[in-house]
Amino acid sequence: MKNATPARVLVGLVILASASASGCGFFRRLAGNDTISLEKADVRSMAVDLRKEQKTICPREPVQMAVFAEIVLEGDKSAKQVETWAGHDGVNKNDKLDFVDFAFHSEQGKFDRDGWFAPNPSVLATVGKEFEIKSVFRRRPDKFSFTTTYKPDYSCIKSGGGGASSGHAGETGGGGSAGKTGAAGSTSSAGGPGGDGGPGSAGGSGGDGAAGPHLTAFATLVKTPFYDRLVAIRISGDTEDFLLVPDGQPITIVASGGAGGDGGHGGAGGSGGAGGGGNPGGQGGRGGIGGPGGNGGNGGPGGTIDLVYDARFAELAGQIRLDVNGGRAGGAGVGGQGGAAGRGGSGMTPSGSSGQTPPQAPKGAEGSEGSQGSGGSAGRSGAPGRASAKPGDVKDKFSGTPEISLL
Repeated sequence: MKNATPARVLVGLVILASASASGCGFFRRLAGNDTISLEKADVRSMAVDLRKEQKTICPREPVQMAVFAEIVLEGDKSAKQVETWAGHDGVNKNDKLDFVDFAFHSEQGKFDRDGWFAPNPSVLATVGKEFEIKSVFRRRPDKFSFTTTYKPDYSCIKSGGGGASSGHAGETGGGGSAGKTGAAGSTSSAGGPGGDGGPGSAGGSGGDGAAGPHLTAFATLVKTPFYDRLVAIRISGDTEDFLLVPDGQPITIVASGGAGGDGGHGGAGGSGGAGGGGNPGGQGGRGGIGGPGGNGGNGGPGGTIDLVYDARFAELAGQIRLDVNGGRAGGAGVGGQGGAAGRGGSGMTPSGSSGQTPPQAPKGAEGSEGSQGSGGSAGRSGAPGRASAKPGDVKDKFSGTPEISLL
């Protein structure tokens, strides 16, 4: 604080004093991690629910739990309403309850440390029963333990099947070696020139995307214990799946090719070496050329889908979409940056005689910057696959599941 005004110094001292007084709590609050401790709190009441407006659980969508409580903190006289924080790790948690104080369990999915519930993705696992979640306040399990249930819903299911895997991205090329500094001269001899920087190496090529899967799908309308009308789709072939979707909600069966991997960036050229000092100074070395970017991988070809929908419900043909697109082409890798120019060597002026000042020895010229490497070539998009849809008798494809009844 050498040049600070007295007022600024005072403000700085106040901030430091406040931080020292509050200890780690000050820095936790700055980081958004100053959660409420319930260790010495008087918990008057507590409730548990899902942190979403519609109190249902879709088997293929995570949902966060929410705990609400009325508490009196140590030293306070009045109660206040508090709740757990919302969102994923990294959000502001100041003045919120922490999920570490609670335990959650369900036979139909798993929980993470932030209270997010990942349901069993199989729609058949909960088609005839509700999701059941047990929640416990760890400090008082005898007083605050809850069992809540939630009806399944399928509004989050927008696609089935699966696209092929993408090609790997190309590796970035290595940087070129830096040029060596030129040898020093003397007050009567020129300094040596700096060495040129080495070229960067080429970026790696991206991998090709895989071909899309071969699928057969059957669709009809069904009834379950919770819904009178749902679209049921059974998928077989390279991928096995069973979907339930609200009637009228668009659904896409996917058998697309994998995307090509992007080419790697070329390595940067090495910096030119500095010229050696002397009379005159040595010239700086040239920067190395950047390495060429890698080529992008080719997209994989699309797969095949053969859809048979219940002939009694022709509207299914318009609700179910088929995606057999080829994978996108991998992007071209960018050429590496050219190396920096080497600086010129400093001039070394001889000592004067008879009180005269000799002329300043000239500094060496700066080297030239290296040029950027050339870019790679983009890959090719994958060819589209084949899809077909036709009406038929599909009743036998949906037998054997007692919770599901054909319409």
